[in-house]
Amino acid sequence: MKGKAPKRKGSRVEREVLALLKEAGLEARKVPLSGSAPGYPGDLEVELPGLGKVVVEVKARKRLALEAWLEGRGLLVLKPDRRPPLAVLPLEALLKVAARGKAGKEEA
Repeated sequence: MKGKAPKRKGSRVEREVLALLKEAGLEARKVPLSGSAPGYPGDLEVELPGLGKVVVEVKARKRLALEAWLEGRGLLVLKPDRRPPLAVLPLEALLKVAARGKAGKEEA
């Protein structure tokens, strides 16, 4: 992709993810300038139960190497050398976990 198309695609996917987060009842907002300015990391911010404010980086690609590893599984854990493990899960699963955490917090 050349020109403005990648920027438009990225912005569209950021808006889609933001809408999904808000539909799940989470407080979320777009970061000014989509993280391209100093002092504004990431693309979105979301308030997650138990984690607080989380900065979200959104990437839109035709293929991701992670897809094959995650296929047929609910969670992928990656352990980079000398770094903490990372968890990758489908957004739908994260939204379910967050909704349960939020519901539990409201009951307390």
